[in-house]
Parts: sequence; structure tokens; C-alpha cells
Amino acid sequence: MKSMHRWSASLAIVAVIALLNSPSILGQASVDGLGDKIAGTYLAVQQDGAQVLQIGRDGNLRAVLSIQFTGGGVLGESFSNTLGSWNTTGRREVTARTVDLTFQSGNVFFGVAAATFVITFDETFETAIAISHGAIFPPGVNPFDANANPIAGSEFSSRFEFHRIPVVEGKNGNHR
Repeated sequence: MKSMHRWSASLAIVAVIALLNSPSILGQASVDGLGDKIAGTYLAVQQDGAQVLQIGRDGNLRAVLSIQFTGGGVLGESFSNTLGSWNTTGRREVTARTVDLTFQSGNVFFGVAAATFVITFDETFETAIAISHGAIFPPGVNPFDANANPIAGSEFSSRFEFHRIPVVEGKNGNHR
């Protein structure tokens, strides 16, 4: 009877540890340590511009596009830095929802652009392909509301190949 009690207690401890380490408790960003593998800053360079993508191990994401202040948006608008949150959707894949603020004539608020990014990493986590699609929503409209309608003709999509920006090995040992 005593050995049965010890076995039950051991099984209970294992079950609690497994529960505390489950994705629903930890949050998707930390599944399989993917956040540690992809965290960093990446650069995509094209003939006519560049993009910088920064991914945090905590599930946050930021992007800066070279066209954002030029009126180069889908409707000729300028827009702010892109901010968002990501979750793990595959062994080497994350999906992010992002927003940025859009402006006409440089300073007149035009709306909120919302996009979904699917980012797939190579085996070394040094290169990532980011595919996005989204639209701009008018002032006063929450783009995440189920009944939200975007501004007509504002839909956009993109595909970028990002490469991790290399860093010099530091004394803190946190760099690749």
C-alpha cells in the first residue's frame, strides 16, 4: 500500500510539471523555445528599398519599412512603424497580427492598417520568408472587430526574404 501511495504521488508531481509547462500556460511564443531561436533583428534588401524586422522572444514584433514616410503606401499614404504580436504556428513558423497608423498629406490621420504576417524560418533560423496581407480601416473602426470593413481598394500583400543581422560575440554570451 505504501509503494502505491509513493507511485501515485510521483505521478501527480509529473502531471503538475507537465501542466505547468504546457503551451496554454506558458503562451504560444515559448513553445519549444522557438522564441529563443528566432529572437533578433533581420534585414530585407531590395533594389528600391529595405525593411527591418525585429522579433522578440516574448511574442512581440516590430517592423520598419523604407517607404513608410514617402507616401508609398497602397493608397499613397504614409504610415508609422509596424507593431504586432506573434504566436507559434509550426515547427519553424510564426504568425503575427500587426498594425500601423496611416496618414494622408503627412499629418492627417487616415486610419489603421492591420495585417497578418506568416513568417517561415530556415533550418538555421538565419533566414526568414515573411508573407503578409492586410488592409486599411478608416478612423473609428477597430480592424479586429468581426464586422469591420476596410477602406475600398486598400488591400495589400507582400513577400520579403529577411536575413538575420549578425552581431559581434559579446561578453554576456547572449549573441549568436
